[in-house]
Amino acid sequence: MKKLFLFSIFSAVFFHVHGQIVSLKDAELEKLKTLIGANADVKNHWLGLLKTADEALTAEPNPADTILSEGILQGDPRKTKTWKSLEDMQKVYALGLAYKVTSSAKYLDKASEFLLAWAKRNQPQGNPINDTNLDRIIFTYDLLKTELKPPVVSAVKSWLSLVAKQEIKTFDQAVSNKRSGKSFNNWNSHRIKAISQVAAALEDTALLQYAMERYKAQISSNLKSDGSSFDFHERDALHYHVYDVDPLLVVAMILTRATLPTKNFYTYQSKEGNSLKKSIAWLLPYFSGEKTHAEWVNSKSAFDKKRADNGEKGYIAGTLFNPSAARTSIALADYFESGMLRAYQQQAETESKYPSWQFVLNEVKK
Repeated sequence: MKKLFLFSIFSAVFFHVHGQIVSLKDAELEKLKTLIGANADVKNHWLGLLKTADEALTAEPNPADTILSEGILQGDPRKTKTWKSLEDMQKVYALGLAYKVTSSAKYLDKASEFLLAWAKRNQPQGNPINDTNLDRIIFTYDLLKTELKPPVVSAVKSWLSLVAKQEIKTFDQAVSNKRSGKSFNNWNSHRIKAISQVAAALEDTALLQYAMERYKAQISSNLKSDGSSFDFHERDALHYHVYDVDPLLVVAMILTRATLPTKNFYTYQSKEGNSLKKSIAWLLPYFSGEKTHAEWVNSKSAFDKKRADNGEKGYIAGTLFNPSAARTSIALADYFESGMLRAYQQQAETESKYPSWQFVLNEVKK
């Protein structure tokens, strides 16, 4: 890791991570407030979030000591308990935004309570499939960090630093285990996402440089020059192509927002000609319905068979890919590329300029 940091110091990319890179800057919040007042669809999205925030005011935080989701079948009590705890993510996210839009201290106080509870109780294990669920609480910390009380800031910073440290530790272990694909498969896409979010939220330039190097390596090792991905071929499922590109899109947005002058990491190409932009273009015909794909038929993963045997919807071999499952990918790509909104509108059969909250965030961040 130290070698990577030293290499990065002399690279041509310079980061400016002061302020809210993961969440929204002050000027962006002002744009959001204006949009809420000016557009009916944005207002409806906002009212849904405000309702969640109001309901969360009387809720008690339910932090998981250990997030247990990866590799566990649906219906397992451990997974059920984890998903109940993870309902806190949407609550704290809504509380944070409600405070910033309304300036009502009751939302800040409750968001602080949720942040502190998770920071004190959760023990990161370095499992990126589990840690990827922390994105909304990291967003909220980044959004509120200048207004949180020092004990909350201290606790959250220590916790998030441990999240990143554990992710780097398991990456190094995966690299050492040459038979494991976890250093470059979808696990690593989610790992880089978690590290980049923590780095930007904590304003840790060295850690963000590390995430950038890992991002570039992931584009090279996971994505293909035709736009497909390692996980698509390994699992014979577009489900896993989406699961690869979604976290990488989040990373690309963070890196792009943090660089001075701004560099577009969405269009970055590896020496093999791989890029995130190509992988979204490869996905688009399946999203529009122009192409179809029977999922899981030739998956090399024993866990996929177990999920099918467990009767989990969508995992039966031969099930056609549901284009709606790629809406998150297209919405995230809209931040970088015109034309994504129209593709989303056609698939979702809507004329709304803001068919999901992500399009609202894209608008205010541009």
